[in-house]
Amino acid sequence: MRSTLLLSLVMSLILGTSYWYTATAHMCPVPIEYSLGDIDDRFGLTAEVAKEAALAAEQIWEEALGRDLFSYTEGAKFAINFIYDERQQKTRTEEEWRINLDAAEAKNRALIEEVKELGKKHEAARAVFDQEREAYDNRLAAYNEEVERYNKEGGAPPEEFAALRTEARALADALDDLLDLESELNREAEEINKLGEIGNKSIAAYNDEVVEYNEIFGQRETFTQGDFERDRINVYKFSTTEELTAVLAHEFGHALGIG
Repeated sequence: MRSTLLLSLVMSLILGTSYWYTATAHMCPVPIEYSLGDIDDRFGLTAEVAKEAALAAEQIWEEALGRDLFSYTEGAKFAINFIYDERQQKTRTEEEWRINLDAAEAKNRALIEEVKELGKKHEAARAVFDQEREAYDNRLAAYNEEVERYNKEGGAPPEEFAALRTEARALADALDDLLDLESELNREAEEINKLGEIGNKSIAAYNDEVVEYNEIFGQRETFTQGDFERDRINVYKFSTTEELTAVLAHEFGHALGIG
């Protein structure tokens, strides 16, 4: 967004001064020969990329005014220097911090979704368990009623007695299965709760980081990104090659004599 705004401002400046430059071109001999000067390694900027940005910046002016205004010439006295100081350092720190915050936010969102998904699966499994437990309770109640009825009658016939013993063993096995399932569900619930606690701590840490970030970078400072001197352009701050192009185009305007 910053780069777009800068480029828009540059183009507005060009359109607003095209007539002025045509009328006063004799005051500024063109084309202006320029070269690359010192590039601080801490920018992480290669000479090739810097040259491409400069060529793009001169093209903005030349296309708008329809004439050759600048010429990149190795060894030209008029040089573009890249001076690394606290402006670029603060920009880089802010960008790195923001990238880390974005990564933390994405991680937290993924963790929240994972907890939600595990919670849904657990609730579904718990619902199945409740149905099976209800079916077991009904089956056990029917068994107990049958046993009580036969006890009142003085005992069950041999065949019925054998059937009741078979049902008793089946009920015991079903109860063991239910207890195992309940234990597994409780273990899952504990794991989900632990994961939720981890997520809450991570989100709290993220929120603290956001507060600190906003305290440091919330108030936007106005930086001088570059300046023009008689025989040089100094660049101090940029975030992208597009923004660098805009800064250079701005300073090229000063080189052409625009205040």
